[in-house]
Amino acid sequence: MIRLLALLGAISFSGSPALSDTVLGRNYVVVDGRKDTNRPAPLVIAIHGFLGNASNMQRKTGFDRLAKRHGFIVAYPNGRLRRWNDGRSSRNKTDDVAFLSAMIAKMVTSGQVRSGRVFVAGHSNGGGMAMRMACDRPDLVRGISVVATKTSTNYQCRQGPPVPAIFMHGTADPIAPHAGRPEGSRLGGTLSAEATLDLWKVRNRCTGAPRSRTFDKKNDGTSVKVTRHTNCRAALNYVLIDGHGHDWPSLNGKATRLQGPASNEVGASALSWAFFSQL
Repeated sequence: MIRLLALLGAISFSGSPALSDTVLGRNYVVVDGRKDTNRPAPLVIAIHGFLGNASNMQRKTGFDRLAKRHGFIVAYPNGRLRRWNDGRSSRNKTDDVAFLSAMIAKMVTSGQVRSGRVFVAGHSNGGGMAMRMACDRPDLVRGISVVATKTSTNYQCRQGPPVPAIFMHGTADPIAPHAGRPEGSRLGGTLSAEATLDLWKVRNRCTGAPRSRTFDKKNDGTSVKVTRHTNCRAALNYVLIDGHGHDWPSLNGKATRLQGPASNEVGASALSWAFFSQL
C-alpha cells in the first residue's frame, strides 16, 4: 500500500518526476532536481514523523520545489509500520540506520549523489531519526535539521562527534512539549528544548556567545527567534517559534486540533536548505 501511494504521488509540486525505488526490501521516493544528471548532487533525506509516510512528507514540506530551484536531490523514505527506530525504545528492533545507510550508499554508487554532501531533515519521530543518524553514522551525514522533537532520554549520544545541526521548536507543541516529556510517557521521555540545545552545544564544541534576532512579520500571534551559536567545531542554529505547535512550519500553516497552533512566519524546508547549503 505504501508503495502504491508513493507511485500515485509521483508528480511533485515542482513538476519534477518522482521515482519509487527500494533497498533492503524497503521503499523510498526520489525527486531529482539536477539540471545536469551526469553530475552528482547533494542529497536531502526528508524523514516523516510517526504515522506519516513519504507522500505526506513530500506534500507538506515543499522540498521538491527547492530541489528543482537549487539543483539537489531529495529522498523521502518510508518507515516500517509508519514509524522510525530513533532509539527511544529497546523493544523496537527495526534497523533503520542500516536501511538509510544502504539507501545513501546506493545513491552515491549510482553517481546521483555526491559523497560527503548528504543531509537529513526530520519531522517529529523523523527528527529523532535524524539525530540517531548523526549519532550512529556521522561519517555519512554532513548535517541535520530537526523539527518538532527533542532528544530522547534513552538515546542522547552525548559523546558523539560534532555534526552541524539546526533545530526548530514551537513553544505550543502539544506532542513534543517544550519542557520535554517525562519518563514513562506513551511516546517516550525526552529532554526539554533547552536541555537538547545544551547537549548539542557541548557536542558541537560551541564556546562563543550566541547571536540572535527576533522577527514578527505576519501578525498571527506568533514570533520567531533565530539563534546562531558561535565558535563551534560544527555549526549549530536554533529556531524558536513562539506560539507554534507540532506541525512542519510553513508560510501557509494552519492550526489543527491534534497538532496545535501554526505560525506563518517561517518555512522549515527553506531554513533547512539555507543551513545545509552553507556547509
